Amino acid sequence: MLASLPLDQGLTPVALISTASVALVCLVLYRRRSGAADLHSLGIPVFDSRDDDNGIVATLERANKLHPNAPFALAVPGQQLVVLPVSEIDTVKAQPETQLSIKKHHYNQFLGEYSYMGTRADEFDNAMRNTLVRNTPTVLRAFTAEIDYATRVTIGDKLPTWTKIKPRGIMARMATILSGRSFVGLPLSRDEEWINATVGFTGDVSKAWMVLRFIPHFLRPFIAPFLSQVRSLEGCKALITRKLNGLLQEREKKQDSEKPAGDDEVGGELLDWFRSQYSHKPTVKELARDQLLATFASIYNLTNALTYVVFDLASHPEYIEELRAELQEVVGEDGVINKTTIMQLVKLDSFVRESQRLRPTSLVNIPRVVTAPKGLKLTTGHIIPPGFLVMVRAQPINLSPTLYPEPEKFDAFRFAKMRAQPGNEMKFQHTSTGTDNINFGHGIWACPGRFFASAQVKVVAAHLIRNFDIRLPEGKEKPVPQYGGLAIFPDAVAEIELRSRKL
Repeated sequence: MLASLPLDQGLTPVALISTASVALVCLVLYRRRSGAADLHSLGIPVFDSRDDDNGIVATLERANKLHPNAPFALAVPGQQLVVLPVSEIDTVKAQPETQLSIKKHHYNQFLGEYSYMGTRADEFDNAMRNTLVRNTPTVLRAFTAEIDYATRVTIGDKLPTWTKIKPRGIMARMATILSGRSFVGLPLSRDEEWINATVGFTGDVSKAWMVLRFIPHFLRPFIAPFLSQVRSLEGCKALITRKLNGLLQEREKKQDSEKPAGDDEVGGELLDWFRSQYSHKPTVKELARDQLLATFASIYNLTNALTYVVFDLASHPEYIEELRAELQEVVGEDGVINKTTIMQLVKLDSFVRESQRLRPTSLVNIPRVVTAPKGLKLTTGHIIPPGFLVMVRAQPINLSPTLYPEPEKFDAFRFAKMRAQPGNEMKFQHTSTGTDNINFGHGIWACPGRFFASAQVKVVAAHLIRNFDIRLPEGKEKPVPQYGGLAIFPDAVAEIELRSRKL
């Protein structure tokens, strides 16, 4: 689930200077307009991360320890939010948009006026929540058809000796190529300009957010057009729209001709699903918006998830042989994962979920903006007025010793062992949500793309496990995650080593 954005590490010194200049201009205004004064009116403890020398992570940990079962307010740069205890999950999960809005959060947090996030897109929502979920086997075929090519162009065809790679950047391109095969199909999904614009769009939203979060909304229309980050974002949008227009024109020419059979025709279904949701012939701009929404929702989280899984494989080689044995038993020599075999890869599923448990995308989740006219009434008796952002603490669940013995330990097959208990066979899967796992959200707005994401992560992980030996460089320890606000993201410069296996 997209709860927050990281402080992206890709800014150049010049960009950082311009960013700092704009931020300084707006800082005094920001502090006056978005200080903790409003939070104090809620009658709950208030913690201001700007007053903590150790940053927001330390502030959140301190607040959790002091008030484990009660709500507290957290003032962070660019926003004010109310952090809810785990006991309020049921209060939040079933509320409709008219009471608690995830769209308003996405619009505010992910710069909806520039990224389309949180804007009204009923056709996109229907395609993601209904058609995509029902057609996971179809996108799975696209992933398996593309994985050899994606690996060849991102990692290399053959690595006869141990070779260092930086997974963060490689996995961003891997996720873009695989997702693109499903989104738009060949040949556009392999077009370098398309790939660069897709990766760039996701990163540019993050960079623009770094600056614009300090700028009041009423000033943004006057300042944003002059920011290099926003201009770059708009450039990516324009290129994606132009490329998509060319694809649509080509498809219309071929509409009446018979499609040739073969692997090259696998993929591109998501674009067709988007088109099928419209009661009218959609414009290129509408379909480009849908494409950009799907891109941002998938690429950012997929990149992080894939990177963490690769780090965990390199850091825990003791599990690799057992994972290989499971793959050999389930999928055999050809290694093709389909809708049946993916459900049988219980150990791989457990590995991926354990990786996510210890490295979620955010310290908090289930973000909602209160839209109920009378506010949100909590079980504690507190009422959170309209307009406030609420989130539920994720780490007390992920690191609960009651739910997970030795919670700080990476136990790759933790969930496989839990599923081995009678009656648990279909529980504790990577895509399962509940009060024991909110990393994909929970309730009526749980992430609909989690099945898409989980399938892609497993296809990539399985391919790497079968075809490469994986390890950390000599003398190196497992990469430590980075924090940007409430977001957790992998070290962009950390390295691992790969070597092709002799099969």
